[in-house]
Amino acid sequence: MDKPIAARHQDWRAERPQMGYAVELYFDPDSDLAVREIWSGIADAFGLSTMLTNGGRPHVSLAVYSDDFDHRSFLQELPAFSKSLAPLKVQLGSVGTFPTEEGVIFLAPVVTSELLAVHERFRIAFSGFEGCASAHYLPGNWVPHVTVATDLTGTEIAQVSKYCWKHFRPIRGWFQEIGLVEFRPVRELATFKIGST
Repeated sequence: MDKPIAARHQDWRAERPQMGYAVELYFDPDSDLAVREIWSGIADAFGLSTMLTNGGRPHVSLAVYSDDFDHRSFLQELPAFSKSLAPLKVQLGSVGTFPTEEGVIFLAPVVTSELLAVHERFRIAFSGFEGCASAHYLPGNWVPHVTVATDLTGTEIAQVSKYCWKHFRPIRGWFQEIGLVEFRPVRELATFKIGST
């Protein structure tokens, strides 16, 4: 008999250490809160508290790097890139999942030309770091998303997706910050306001 979702997640966190870095776009306070409310609802309904306790913020990742990433050199360049951007409108408009063993459910932003332009500008500005970048986040592969649950079986994906379909409403807001985190556990290394240092 399968373990309850919450029990399996405890095993998974203990058995699956993973280290790396991620560059993340962060939301305005109201949008951040709206995503956290979905996290909390999933935690209450299924005992899944990972998103609430892993130390991370609601975000869309622009890039993910392996543990040999030179984050110190990267952080010397990130403030100027952040300053060159303007706050970006975002609408989380749908619920999705990936057909991978990680069992992820996510909220998907509407992919606008402005969002793609920021991703391309990031790729050009930080092309020197692509040697340790995850291919999933490169142009042509990148699927922007906001994770709301992970490590689910097929049955659990159906259950949690049904919950999200029932309770999710489109979220309209802004990306206002960009940051670099180390994981796991998630540790914020630096965050910058978009459009300022």
